[in-house]
Amino acid sequence: MAVHLTPDQIAALLEVEPDVVVNAADEVGVPVYQGQIDRVLLAEALVAAGHHLAPVASERLLRAGDASSG
Repeated sequence: MAVHLTPDQIAALLEVEPDVVVNAADEVGVPVYQGQIDRVLLAEALVAAGHHLAPVASERLLRAGDASSG
């Protein structure tokens, strides 16, 4: 899976609307750059912030070796 995904792609993986993804990224300070979001950074930021999307994000956006914390 690519590291940078569009909000629509992340929304499909998380089974939420794209605006929820964009709002969550904004809440945790993850930039949307040229229409794409770093899925690893987003998942880790959501977990660190205790965001309600954190469990599903870490399960569906992270793969073995992606997370810096192991």
